[in-house]
Amino acid sequence: MGRNNTQDRYEGLSEMMEQYLDGDTQAFTALYSRLSPSVRAQVRAKISDPATVDDLVQTIFMKAHGARTRFVAPEGANPDRAVAVWYTAIARNATIDHIRRIYRDRAVKVGTAGEDTTKLLDGFSDPRAGSEARAVEHERQLGIAGRIRAALAQLPKGQREVVTMHKIEGKSMAEIADELGIREGTLRVRAHRGYKTLAAALGSFRLAAA
Repeated sequence: MGRNNTQDRYEGLSEMMEQYLDGDTQAFTALYSRLSPSVRAQVRAKISDPATVDDLVQTIFMKAHGARTRFVAPEGANPDRAVAVWYTAIARNATIDHIRRIYRDRAVKVGTAGEDTTKLLDGFSDPRAGSEARAVEHERQLGIAGRIRAALAQLPKGQREVVTMHKIEGKSMAEIADELGIREGTLRVRAHRGYKTLAAALGSFRLAAA
């Protein structure tokens, strides 16, 4: 019975989508009527404010409208279900983008973006999260991850190497020295110079954000 209920939920969506792509406004209305409840439920699972939920639902369907010509059902997939999955993906991305903006705004307001560089690096984590929930939970760090990566990329190779191994990979200076065959004193000088350069780069980022 569960399988039949799932089929009923998706049934006819691909035909509506085809008509919608052909410019049939009534088909869009039918699609909206069928899909908006599940899209709304998906947003409400992450966002509690009803007004924000309403705005996001409208944004999601506007994004879908703008990208509608790019919709293609994967080969071998159920075409009706493919339509629902496509809207679900747009809803997920729009909701996560909204949450990211909130965290970035809060970070700027409380001065988080200007914390000491080493503290930022201590809190830096790999953005390739294992799940959407993890990605949202750690969004404060992820919001500045790209800026940190860009700043790291500008460091000379020796400085970038020691900063990455020390702060991101969590290795001690002794471990790095042993791995690279370089004296700890030399590594500490490189690290100091690297952190100083990063501090200047991220300080500029704070001013731009403000």
